[in-house]
Amino acid sequence: MVRERGFWLMMLGLLMLVEPMIRPGLPPTEDGVIHAYRVLEMERLWRAGVFYSRWAPDLAFGLGTPLFHFLGPLFPWLGALGRWIGLPLELSIKIPLAGLLLLGSAGVYGLARLWGLSEPASLISGLAFASAPFRVRELYGQGDYPQYLATSLLPWALFALHRVLREGRGSWRFAAAWTIAWLPLSHNISALLSAPILLGYSLLVIGMEGMSWRRILRILHVLAISAGLAAFFVLPALADRSLVHLDRLLQGEYDFRKHFVDLGTLLSMPPLWDDRLGNRRMILTLGLHQVLLSLPALCGLARSDQRRALTLGCAGGLAGMIAMMLPVSRPVWEAIPLLAYAEFPWRWLGIAALPLALLVGLAVDAMPPRWRDGAALLFSMLLIAGILGLLYNGGTPVRLIRPTLADLHAYERRHRYPGLTSVGELFPRWVHGEIESSSLEAADLESQEPIRLDLSSLPPGADVRVLHLGALDQRYQVVLPVGVDLRFEVLAFPGWTVRMDGRPAVTWAEAGTGRLRAEIPPGSHEIRLRFEPLLHWRLLELFSAGLAALGVWRWVFPSCGRILRRMPSILRRAVAFPGSVGAGWRSWSVGQRAMAALFIVGLMSQAPYRLWNATRAPLDRPHGPAAYVQADYGGQIRLVGYRLEPPHVPPGGEARLILWWRPLRPMEAQYSVYVHAYPASGEPRLAFQSDHMHPADVPTNAWDVERVYMDDHLLRVPPEIPPGLYRIRVGLYERLHPESRLRIDGSREDGFDLPTLLVVTRPIPTLAQPISFGGKIRLVGIELPSHLAPGTPWTLWLAFEAISPMEADYTLFVHVVDERGVRKGQRDLWQPTSRWPGGVRIPIAVELEGPPHPGRYFLRIGWYKWPEMSHLAPEFMAETFYLYPVPIEVR
Repeated sequence: MVRERGFWLMMLGLLMLVEPMIRPGLPPTEDGVIHAYRVLEMERLWRAGVFYSRWAPDLAFGLGTPLFHFLGPLFPWLGALGRWIGLPLELSIKIPLAGLLLLGSAGVYGLARLWGLSEPASLISGLAFASAPFRVRELYGQGDYPQYLATSLLPWALFALHRVLREGRGSWRFAAAWTIAWLPLSHNISALLSAPILLGYSLLVIGMEGMSWRRILRILHVLAISAGLAAFFVLPALADRSLVHLDRLLQGEYDFRKHFVDLGTLLSMPPLWDDRLGNRRMILTLGLHQVLLSLPALCGLARSDQRRALTLGCAGGLAGMIAMMLPVSRPVWEAIPLLAYAEFPWRWLGIAALPLALLVGLAVDAMPPRWRDGAALLFSMLLIAGILGLLYNGGTPVRLIRPTLADLHAYERRHRYPGLTSVGELFPRWVHGEIESSSLEAADLESQEPIRLDLSSLPPGADVRVLHLGALDQRYQVVLPVGVDLRFEVLAFPGWTVRMDGRPAVTWAEAGTGRLRAEIPPGSHEIRLRFEPLLHWRLLELFSAGLAALGVWRWVFPSCGRILRRMPSILRRAVAFPGSVGAGWRSWSVGQRAMAALFIVGLMSQAPYRLWNATRAPLDRPHGPAAYVQADYGGQIRLVGYRLEPPHVPPGGEARLILWWRPLRPMEAQYSVYVHAYPASGEPRLAFQSDHMHPADVPTNAWDVERVYMDDHLLRVPPEIPPGLYRIRVGLYERLHPESRLRIDGSREDGFDLPTLLVVTRPIPTLAQPISFGGKIRLVGIELPSHLAPGTPWTLWLAFEAISPMEADYTLFVHVVDERGVRKGQRDLWQPTSRWPGGVRIPIAVELEGPPHPGRYFLRIGWYKWPEMSHLAPEFMAETFYLYPVPIEVR
């Protein structure tokens, strides 16, 4: 690849995707900090002299979990390596991530070249893989770094398999086996999903290279070696999964049945602007722009060369992955037990980026050779432009400056992630409920190794002397006047042992809490608490290490020897490479020069960032609200906008209220939100409500001051609610203390009334000719009885509409007059007309007393403004009221 301009042009273009990593702090992702603290834990173990421990002793507030027994340690190893050589934690994470972005695309480029694609096509394939919306979201939005690591290694696993089937050299077999073994060590679920891809790709290559038993044996040989290399991790993780709460990943929100994606979502465009939402919807799309760019690749089906097979393989594989994300694949998910642990069918998006990227490259090669450089230039611009809304996450970068174990515990508590897992799925089976703290945190606050012996479990008169404190090994000299069951601040799990004077003590797990307990007789004893790997764990570790050493001796050293012998020529080429590039600049095509210039100018000017920044919505004017407000709650949270749809519902109906919140400063407390509905006038009785424990489903102590949060409420109107106008009050209160509400700044109110009213409607007969009052209010319907009994109270229903927005509130008056115009009854009702929604029929009930004497009576209807008593006169009428011509008979 050294001499290939396409490869170096691709690397130059990828720097624009790496550029956000250069900014201070970690990208503000959802899960990135979790993996940063896992790196911190791995580094702590390394400094304690433990290179690989299945137990993470400092998680769950110091009680520990078997984190690395079930989750791949490769990414924490990479991060800990940076810490080991003195890098800050941020760089120890960002440098591997940037390297993985380049590494994955380099693997795709190599794959494309193996299949005979041109340099421009291979360049675009690598760029398309790096700029796949799901992969960019993973890097800068979601932050599942182990999953990103696994999908970056997958192209190299396929590349090495291809070379094994084509050449059969032992060094390639070992490289393929190592790369495949790294997949489960990176991310278990991605390794599971990659298995059919590896098998399908092998069959595709065998079909092209020719079927033979020799090639099949090569594949079996590679798989056997990779299984042996990963056996130390994979086999115990599978065998011991019943010892922890992995079943929690099959329930509730993690049930895969709830996370299938529809085809429209998969083929949608990623957002092209920064909506600055802290809880924006997940970007679960292949990228419509990439799908459209790949369509010309189908023209390659008319060819008879190997690219036809690649097109068929990629299209078929992509179709299969799409099917696995759709609800139609539910029987398949239910039939394969382990597949359910993947939780989210859309995880296939990370793997589907690979065949789609190759199809985009094939689309470039489907064009005439003289057009390919220009097509590559256009494709590269479209690929980068298509991810501008994802490339720069608009939140506050996470600064982890000299993080400590106390910071880790604070993060566990603040985000309710004890054990750095979602639902405590790695707690031992005998742990019930949640773990919210432990007595070990005090030692971590002072950067001391905690004493795991629970001193409160000692009887009166006992004496303890600490002999040694280590992360996984502690010794105490204990003098006991009576026998006792000692309690240790560690969760019981296979591997934890308690030895008394060198002999194993009887141990068990405490009911409910899962703490380790040991039976100790009276007397003076040396107690040793230690995590000792089980015999079969150690044997598997030795087997995998021995197999790796054999492979290094058998294949890596000879390859290194060949490289060393060729080193002089390699160095000469490397030294001559910059000069050859300059000398060969004139031989570059116009398209290659333009692409290099585009990438250099884009990188130097930070063009992607500037384009994205131009679309940023102000925090107080986010995209989406129908109306904007500025209501500050206790100087901590601001309500910046809302949308009520529809603004009118019948009794028993539903309305959707979306609120947009903005944190004004970081918060420690967790607040809940209430939405209450009251009649717009009259007695302020609660009509209906909607409460959210966490506004926007994100705890407020995790809100980012550089983002806004969209809070979606469903208002269910009870069937018995009287029609009319209802005001919506929005407030915040402490989650654990509902009586403690935040006050609105500048007032004594503990809630904010939205300017828009909700209309609960009812059918009212429509007037043949609406009556306009002052060009502001229109009478559109009247419902009244045709006759009444003398002195009987009755209800008049009127339907009005706002012709235009009003700045003032007006009062409705209704007079009952006899045939001579003498007033026999009246009712005045103040109305919040300034808050009437436009285009909505407003029902108003007017309670009236029936006239005491029989006769014919008429209604006079009008509006005035208090206290000026200025009336809204009906159009084309001399009076200040409208006289309804239909009489009411009182008999």
